[in-house]
Parts: sequence; C-alpha cells; structure tokens
Amino acid sequence: MPLKNKIMQIKKVSVNITERDITSMLETICKETQGTQKANQIADLFTELLLKSTEASTLFVQIMLGNGLPEALREGDVVRCKWDRVKVGLSSADEILEQLHENNLINGDNEVVCYVKLFRGYTEYFPYTVEFKYGDDLYASCSMGFEDILS
Repeated sequence: MPLKNKIMQIKKVSVNITERDITSMLETICKETQGTQKANQIADLFTELLLKSTEASTLFVQIMLGNGLPEALREGDVVRCKWDRVKVGLSSADEILEQLHENNLINGDNEVVCYVKLFRGYTEYFPYTVEFKYGDDLYASCSMGFEDILS
C-alpha cells in the first residue's frame, strides 16, 4: 500500500527528565565528535544561553581556563560569613549586631556562624541563602555569593 494512502496516528508521549538526565546528555555532547551542522547548532544555542547570564559566562570562562566550578555547598552545611557582607539587606542590622555580641555569636574577626539554607545554583548572582542565629529563638537569613562564604 502506498505511503500517501496510510493514515498516520501520532501519539503523544510524556517523558520525565531529571537534572541528571540533562547532565548526562550534555556530557555525551561534550565527549562525542559531532557533525559540523550539529556542533554549530549546539554552539549557537549555548552561546545564546551563556550570554544571557553574566554568572554563567564567568563560570564558563573559568572552566575553559582550567579552574573549574567552585565547590557548591549544600543545604545544612555550616559556614562562616563576614558580618559586613551578612548585614547587607538586613533591615535591623544594628539591633541584630548588638544581639550577636550579647550572645557571643560573632567572633573577633566579625564572622558569624551560618548554615546554608538554600543553594539556588551556579548561575545565580547570589547562589546561597544562609541563616544564622542571633538570639535564643531569633534567626535571620540573607543571600550570599560564592566569595562571601568562608570555610
């Protein structure tokens, strides 16, 4: 029977793709030698994506220079942060600093012990939300960059 006389039924298929699946696909692309057209299309797509994010472009250049990605901390990791960076954006920073001193929760180097509440990803300008205690039942949170976190 000729193909033009056949009625084709198109069925939709639902596919769930995880972050790991995407990572695996990208690793495959990076490892395999691609045809020129396919390689050019992939380069065009990733160039456009990278140019939309200063953070992603910066990390891309770091990877290409051999420096790699910064080590990402995960939710619950305990870190230290300089008070001068923590206080940015806190509406009652002076009162919080007073409470930190009263409760011995800030060290001589003006560092506060925090824990990572959220890691939003490498391409965010402030990839971390950290939380810290400043009184008995008093907590505050703020956004931090990779360079703001001390180990």
